[in-house]
Amino acid sequence: MNFSNYRLAHILIVPLLFSMILYNSNFSGEGDKNNNESDFISLNFLQNSYAIESDEKDENNNNNDSKETKEEDESENTNKGKSIFNIVAVGDWDCTSETEDTVDNIIKQDPEVVLALGDFSYSGDADCWFDIIEPIADKTKIAMGNHEDEEDYMDFFGLKEQYYSFNQKNVHILALSTEIDYDEESEQYQFAVKDLEKYSKDPFIDWIIVLYHRHMYGSGSLEPDTDFRELYHPLFDKYKVDLALQGHLHVYERTYPITFNDDDDDEPIVQDNNPNNIFNNPKGPIFATVGTGGAHDMTLSSLDDYAAKGIEGKFGILDIELEGDQKPLKASFIENGKKQKVLDEFKIIKDNKT
Repeated sequence: MNFSNYRLAHILIVPLLFSMILYNSNFSGEGDKNNNESDFISLNFLQNSYAIESDEKDENNNNNDSKETKEEDESENTNKGKSIFNIVAVGDWDCTSETEDTVDNIIKQDPEVVLALGDFSYSGDADCWFDIIEPIADKTKIAMGNHEDEEDYMDFFGLKEQYYSFNQKNVHILALSTEIDYDEESEQYQFAVKDLEKYSKDPFIDWIIVLYHRHMYGSGSLEPDTDFRELYHPLFDKYKVDLALQGHLHVYERTYPITFNDDDDDEPIVQDNNPNNIFNNPKGPIFATVGTGGAHDMTLSSLDDYAAKGIEGKFGILDIELEGDQKPLKASFIENGKKQKVLDEFKIIKDNKT
């Protein structure tokens, strides 16, 4: 029965019921007990029927208001998906045949997002790199490197600043720049603090990934950026960053979960050195250097104690697989080429947020 018919029924029924009550009270030949029961039943029916009508009115009146609230709640919940999705990361590309192989490798993984970790073209010609990445350009996000002409890349990717952040489902991604001012007084640092503080508390965010170019830690010939490390690694610890992605050193290298060492920042504190590379609720982020996009390769010295894996002389990508229902994060370093060999693999498992 629709609402208008329902109201018409009420108009006809209500006088009849009142008549029944009066009849029962004044003309019934039954005793007082029966009269009282009749009055109670009739009045109770009236109360219930009016309550139904009132509820239906409220429901109709509130439909528009609740619809807005519902849409807001659903929009906040869009980061929660159940499907498996993946993010690819790689830096130090150049414009070589290996770079083309890197793009082919990425296309085969079919990621939702590509994180480019700086140093895109070493010739000063941005167009050659733009041409090579054309099939994946619409899903690519960048961190500026030391070989970039800032204006070309900022314009191409529509960036106002070299630092920014975004969400991909239940993952928050923060891009920082090692190529501009990043000290404690800088706008970039203030942005990073506010951003990480906000999203570390967001109930719809389960993972935080940070990308930048110059490496904080590494066993290769290039010295790490220790100033950047001293400022930002403590932030990563404080706000529970899960994965820090870096380039500059043309190798693949991965640390164990590590926290900053105030006494000796060259020796971070290893929080979990599980040889199976499965890390449950790690206390510090894992740092992955993925400078293997196509530029000339570099060499590694003996691995530092905090390094879990080091690979030189190979080109490839880091494929990060996640699930919208939070757990786990699985990452694989996949070599370029037809065989697409997995040369390293690790997994982070975390308890649900409380």
